[in-house]
Amino acid sequence: MNKSTTLIAGGAGYIGSTLVNFLLKKNHKVICLDNLVYGKKSIIPFLKKKNFIFIKQDIRDYKKVKKIFSTYKIDYVVNLAAIVGDKQCKTISKIAYDTNFNGNTNLFNSAQECSVKKYIFASTCSNYGIAKPNGYVDEKSKLNPVSLYAESKIDSENFLLSQINKNLEILILRFATAFGVSFRTRFDLTLNSFTYEAIKNKKVGVFAKDTWRPYVHVKDIARIIYFAIINKKKNNNIIFNAGFTKSNLTKEDLAKKIVNILPKTSLNFDPNITDLRTYKVSFRKLENTFNIKQKYSIDFGIKEILLNIKKKLLTENEIKNNYLDRNCLNLLRFYKNEN
Repeated sequence: MNKSTTLIAGGAGYIGSTLVNFLLKKNHKVICLDNLVYGKKSIIPFLKKKNFIFIKQDIRDYKKVKKIFSTYKIDYVVNLAAIVGDKQCKTISKIAYDTNFNGNTNLFNSAQECSVKKYIFASTCSNYGIAKPNGYVDEKSKLNPVSLYAESKIDSENFLLSQINKNLEILILRFATAFGVSFRTRFDLTLNSFTYEAIKNKKVGVFAKDTWRPYVHVKDIARIIYFAIINKKKNNNIIFNAGFTKSNLTKEDLAKKIVNILPKTSLNFDPNITDLRTYKVSFRKLENTFNIKQKYSIDFGIKEILLNIKKKLLTENEIKNNYLDRNCLNLLRFYKNEN
């Protein structure tokens, strides 16, 4: 039986490296396509794996992307390649939009021309932006983007929706806010940064404490993508909120969960900083269609980060290098000749 081959664009990133690991364990062939904006440390464990191929490439270069599809027989494409985050996209706005929208267009067009079976696009629940806190938004709810990041994802969604055909199945997954340890653990994410602050400083600064977000562990994201890949039943409605309904929390609720595990932590609420974004999200469509349940809870994620820091599997330098401001600086340095 021939193994399926999955191309993961952005495979060296936070989600991508976890997905690479997951699919290799499932005996998939994996092609990791990445420009290594954050370095190659995350993929070093896979480089000698027989089912793993790494290609250093920027998805904005259409000719080179198309050549990859012509060279390899690819069954599935997962596009995780993006400049992720509000501040990151503001930092290099033109490059961010070019990557998030035009890069996605290049990948999709190449996949369509080369008989790929399924194209999975990683979008975001940030697309909902501002929603009434007394109810849940679902896939049919109005989108209210308040950032370039969300706008680039919505434009990409609309492009994909305009390209629906019988030969290439498209799935759009609007992911909840990620958390947890990966091969490149981000600390510009709320739960991860809160937990680190609690461990390091025994206090957590919280602004916009009443704003809602859904949260999902990076390993559960990999599981969701895997379920999307292997799902045989085609769906007329191709957009799915990707996460779990029970993991909608306010920032205050999230911070209190950390205090429950690290009881010496004090919480400092700042009423002077606002955040327009607030949304509770229903994931029932995904949960029912793929028959998938949450495996990694928020408490698990907090304890996981604590354990990895205690065992020095996450070093201080690695954590600081993946904080928000350092991430933005890394982007400026990487794209200095373009910006």
